[in-house]
Amino acid sequence: MLSRKTRHSSSSKRYTNFGYVLMGSVLVGAIGGWGYFQYSASKPPANTNTTLSVETVNHPRTEVTVAAQTTVSVFEAEEQFQQDHQAYMEEARARSQLRSHIDEEGYYATPQLAKKAIEAKWTLIPAVASPGDMILVRHQSPADLTWQGKKVKLQQFGSGYYAYVSIPISLKPGTYPIGNQTLSIIDKKFETQYLKVTKQMESMRQDTARIEADQKKINAARSKSEPTFLFTNDFMQPIEGTLTTPYGYTRYVNNKLDNRHTALDLAAPEGTPIHATNDGVVALADSLYLTGNAIYLDHGMNLFSQYAHMSKVLVKTGDRVKKGDVIGLVGTTGFSTGPHLHFTFWANNTPVNPNLFFKTTPFHWLQDSKKAP
Repeated sequence: MLSRKTRHSSSSKRYTNFGYVLMGSVLVGAIGGWGYFQYSASKPPANTNTTLSVETVNHPRTEVTVAAQTTVSVFEAEEQFQQDHQAYMEEARARSQLRSHIDEEGYYATPQLAKKAIEAKWTLIPAVASPGDMILVRHQSPADLTWQGKKVKLQQFGSGYYAYVSIPISLKPGTYPIGNQTLSIIDKKFETQYLKVTKQMESMRQDTARIEADQKKINAARSKSEPTFLFTNDFMQPIEGTLTTPYGYTRYVNNKLDNRHTALDLAAPEGTPIHATNDGVVALADSLYLTGNAIYLDHGMNLFSQYAHMSKVLVKTGDRVKKGDVIGLVGTTGFSTGPHLHFTFWANNTPVNPNLFFKTTPFHWLQDSKKAP
């Protein structure tokens, strides 16, 4: 049984706590009542006239002057507010467009070149190319263009609409219309390479079922691309290796015509780190039959870089990478005669000469009338 002193102490605590609660309730009620009074005093009665005794009504982006002691109806005040709000939203949209315009300008080599591109209805970057190259097309309005019998979708970026256009390595020299501009294709000679491989390696190309299954994976990975340019800096060469096969070589394997080699082969010791050529998202990281351990990076707007024959893949599908990140190691997996990196770009599912990209970006191709391969 509790002593009287203990019971008294416990009761005191309860009374004290109750007192605190009561005082807090009174305080909250007082504050709430004062706030309601202030709101009621400032709010004009519905459907009545009120007198505004202020001379200036400030708005984040507008200023409306009202004569002192002028009687304004509630409906007129509401209408004025709606007009002010609309003006503010229009200014906000204009500022957003200006920011996009400024961001777009920053991708070009100079403000003058950006102005030249943005003011033109159609811009070809560049207007002269070779088979196996790629150009960047800009248009002032949303549209689709047709190139070599295929539709190419222009996607919005900044104040314009852009798309990559790949030049097939088999395209004949000549002039080709794009919008109201003309693309000039100049001739380019590609050399021939002869490879000797074992019968076992040669037979790998006969397994069409596995090759087709891999191609479905690759096509699915390259069918989805982020609708913006994911890079902001120049592209880099993934490794500093020895060039063993340039882009575009006609290749014979065991004296039989094989195909065009639409990539760079860079030889390096096995285990050499391979770097991401630029910012992007891993569209595919998998072990494939002919290309071995391979990666496809999405750089946005249907531009992908490909890395093949690696000994090890250090990223997974869906990863976001930055320029220079180590994504794999040099190897000799798949159809390969020695440790090397098979590297190329794909634009709208057409291979593109990687030499165009190193130490630059497609936006900077506007500097010259011709691109150096």
